[in-house]
Amino acid sequence: MRYLLIVGSLFFAICNVTLSQDGYEQIRQDQVRTVSGKQYYVHQVKKGQTLYSISKAYDVSMEEIIAANPEIKLGLKANQTLLIPSPGQEPLPELTPLPDVSEQDSLGTDLNDLPGEEPALNELRNPLVHIPCTVEPGSGEEVYNIALLIHLFLNEQDVRETELRAQQRTDTYKSFRYIQFYEGLLLAVDSLSKTGMKLNLYVYSLETNPSAVGELLKKPELEKMNLIIGMIFNSQFEVVASWARDHQIPIVSPVSERESQVNGNPMVIKIRPSATSEQVAVSGYLAEHCRSDHIVLIRSWEEDVKKMADQLYASCQAQGLNITPGSQDAVMKTLSRKAENVVVVCSREKSFVMNVLSQLNADTTGYRFTVVGLPRWDQFEGMDYQYMENAKGHLFVPSWIDYSDPAVKRFVLRFREDYKTEPESLAFQGYDVAWYFLNALKYFGAGFINCLSEIRFKALQTTYRFQQYDGNGWENDNWKLLYYDNYTLTPLP
Repeated sequence: MRYLLIVGSLFFAICNVTLSQDGYEQIRQDQVRTVSGKQYYVHQVKKGQTLYSISKAYDVSMEEIIAANPEIKLGLKANQTLLIPSPGQEPLPELTPLPDVSEQDSLGTDLNDLPGEEPALNELRNPLVHIPCTVEPGSGEEVYNIALLIHLFLNEQDVRETELRAQQRTDTYKSFRYIQFYEGLLLAVDSLSKTGMKLNLYVYSLETNPSAVGELLKKPELEKMNLIIGMIFNSQFEVVASWARDHQIPIVSPVSERESQVNGNPMVIKIRPSATSEQVAVSGYLAEHCRSDHIVLIRSWEEDVKKMADQLYASCQAQGLNITPGSQDAVMKTLSRKAENVVVVCSREKSFVMNVLSQLNADTTGYRFTVVGLPRWDQFEGMDYQYMENAKGHLFVPSWIDYSDPAVKRFVLRFREDYKTEPESLAFQGYDVAWYFLNALKYFGAGFINCLSEIRFKALQTTYRFQQYDGNGWENDNWKLLYYDNYTLTPLP
């Protein structure tokens, strides 16, 4: 396999930050909470604190803190509330290294060895499961060309050691914003190369100025691509996607929620599900599980949220559900004392959400209720776990990383070994995207896009389930439902 990295030179600054033990102890906070018989310190993250400094303050390992607070894999943020295990409790099991891909039970196991139609998936084997597709597979001798377009901001390297010492974070620097997506992708490419797949990987660091796309599309090798992954801003993605449609080259959009990306372009494959598919998932869940309940719908006034809530209300009414509009300022007046209440709160505003939750937590006498939060409450900083626990909070999310999953543990360990840091969400995303689409190329050839509806894939942080409507592009419409259990987000069985 050849790597053609057309990115110029990368610069990384690595520095050590030291702090006296007295400084660490000043970070420590005294509030204590008991969860499932275990004692935890409740720690609110302050600006500039790191996972390392917090672990030193409480004399526990970083791995123990991560295990108790899996969401911090997505990044530690100011005002975030953490549960810190009391020292001396049962240690975490040691992570098992990733298996060699050449072994019998490796990720490269032949698809035909998997039993049945959509069998229970073993994530440690090949994650591609398919219904027979009409596309003829290749001979195994093909060499596939893949282009990654990504903003690495090579002309805006702004990392200085003195700044890193003061801030102790790198995710605010443009130079590091998307680097973990690239690093996760490389791990998947490396694993597949060991299975014998032949590919050329072209990496283009795209500048954000308007002329950059035009210069890129002049490159003659781009017309030979079998797949383009566009980790770029939407305005540039749309230009490249239009060009890809004209040249019949599949192009992947890894992180955008914009439904417009797939409109009229059957070559676009959008990973992140849209708000429309979320309301379809929510209304479907309510129709199946909450038909006898009293549903209360409360929404804020952001334009996209209003549209989503209106669609959800109409869909629930059409399915004969008992749904009532509610008010942010008078939540309790809308609840029923005779039935189970399902309070669906549509808002992107944390203050709006906390106002509703505080009312529900203030007076629960005689009421039975569950809160369903959307969209993307899992991204709120400093959410009160106690409020969500009391409200039996449920969240619909497009992706979620289960850090108890053996495959996830192996990925984390491998990422640590290769890059000497913890993988964040973008690292998992880069690996998942590359693993899925390169396997699709390997087993279905250059025409793999015609098989997307027949490929089921359990990725590290989501499940891919692609649908195509009315000649548009392909969109993953899979949503996962989580609920709060012992102050931890847990997938619904």
